[in-house]
Amino acid sequence: MQFPDWVIFIASILMIGISALQSSKDDVMSAFTGNNSELFRNKKVQGPDVFFNRAMLIISVLFFAMILWSNNIDRFFM
Repeated sequence: MQFPDWVIFIASILMIGISALQSSKDDVMSAFTGNNSELFRNKKVQGPDVFFNRAMLIISVLFFAMILWSNNIDRFFM
């Protein structure tokens, strides 16, 4: 395994962990009943959810970049 592959492996584990720690944004009962009265209400993300959202965004971009690099590494160096 090369460097991009290790980064992809670590990033995928971090993405699974962060997604498990994030709180759900909707009530479960409103999903089953179809009641979305708060669907278009402006809600500001606060607390640890801000950190989790930003961390997920950064790790996702890193994950995508490393996959592109890993798939094209043979073309660049050989």
